[in-house]
Amino acid sequence: MFTGFTRAVTAIVAGSMLMLSGATMATADAASQARHAAAKVQMKHDQLQRALESEDFRTISVRLDQLRPILDSIAGQSGFDSSMDELREARLASAELDAKIEQAELAMLSNPIEMIMGLVQSLLKTLLGLVTSLLGGGLPLPVGVSRT
Repeated sequence: MFTGFTRAVTAIVAGSMLMLSGATMATADAASQARHAAAKVQMKHDQLQRALESEDFRTISVRLDQLRPILDSIAGQSGFDSSMDELREARLASAELDAKIEQAELAMLSNPIEMIMGLVQSLLKTLLGLVTSLLGGGLPLPVGVSRT
């Protein structure tokens, strides 16, 4: 009688451990996907910022074209519900910037950067918000720096 009870408890404990380990693996996978997505967005942010600082209109346009599929990919994945507002803002800002780039190209301005500078800066700010949201609300601190 006692042996049957022990077996039942052992089976329940083993089943619970398997369920918990599966949930932990799913959580770790989602966190890994979020970090990967945040790294891609951060990289495009940095590239756009460098292009803006060097006033390289063509590179801004190219980086924007490279950013769009990354944002679409994030939108198509599950598990990023908490980042949807920032993602929506980033997609809208990139579409607005894309339209302004087309206008600047058609206008054949001598310095098209002036026409898009504010939009690029707004997009950069929005991308940082998206990175922060994907990482769970905060950017990682350098080693040795505490939050207090």
